[in-house]
This record gives sequence, C-alpha cells and structure tokens, in this order.
Amino acid sequence: MYGAGAEYALHSMLILATQSDPVSISDLAGYQQIPERFLAKIFTRLKKAKLVKGREGISGGFVLSKPSNNIHVSEVLKAVDPGRSLFACAEIRQNCALFGAIPPRWAVTGPCRIHAFMEEAERKLHGFLASKTLSDLVCEYTCKAPKEFAVETEGWFQDRKKARTVRD
Repeated sequence: MYGAGAEYALHSMLILATQSDPVSISDLAGYQQIPERFLAKIFTRLKKAKLVKGREGISGGFVLSKPSNNIHVSEVLKAVDPGRSLFACAEIRQNCALFGAIPPRWAVTGPCRIHAFMEEAERKLHGFLASKTLSDLVCEYTCKAPKEFAVETEGWFQDRKKARTVRD
C-alpha cells in the first residue's frame, strides 16, 4: 500500500500542474497543511527523478520539469515510494498444522496461488497508474471543484509570493 508520501506527492504535483508560477515547498506545505520537512524530502526524490525542477530566489520554487500530460502517475509513485508492493507473501502455506515439520511437495511446488493472484492484480494496478497522467488528475480536479476554487487557489499562492518579496 502506498503511504502518505505518495498522497502528498500527487497533491503537490497537481498544484504545480495548475499554477502559472513556481511554488515553494513552504507554500505547498502551508496550503495543504502538511509537514514541510516531510514534503521537502519528497521533493528531493521528485527532483532526482527529474519530475520537477527548482528555481532559486525569492520568486523561486518548484515547477514541473515537463508538461503534465507527459508525467505519469506511476512515475510519481515510483519516485517517492520505490519498490512498493501491495502484497508480501510470507509463504504460510508451508506452515499448515497437518504437515508437521515437513510440508508435502505439492504444498511448496510452484508459486503460491494467492501470491500469483495478487501479483496479477498488482500488474493491472501498475498498468492503470501508468496509463494516467497528471493532466488526467487536473481534469478530474477541475471537473469536481468549482471554478472559483481554482481562482482562489491561484490568488492564495500569489499573495504568499508577494509577501515574500515585500519582506525581503
């Protein structure tokens, strides 16, 4: 199962996909009310995976490294949660009380059927995630949220950016 890091990364990438200017980690964390230090670690991974790029300076922050329709959800998940598996087979089929100390050959030959079943489900999930892009998420977001919300969000980030330039 994917953890909070995956959720934070996808929400943050969605914000970057909908903003016209670079967005700072501090602003992303403040907007979503999530831990800034944790988000900074996530963005280190996203940057290493070349999904985002940083811009220095008062007006700096992060932007997507390529158009949102070229960033697949699976890439984001792989960057922040590499090697994540939905199922970990512990081979408990070998531990049946009826087997005693040594399970019969039929019980341990070939892959566990439950493990094979779960691997197939995971392949299908990964295929689905690979077929979806940030652009698809933006479309879902804009269909659900009222247009005023997008305007308010843009304004919120612009106000934060202005406050930084006035202070410094």
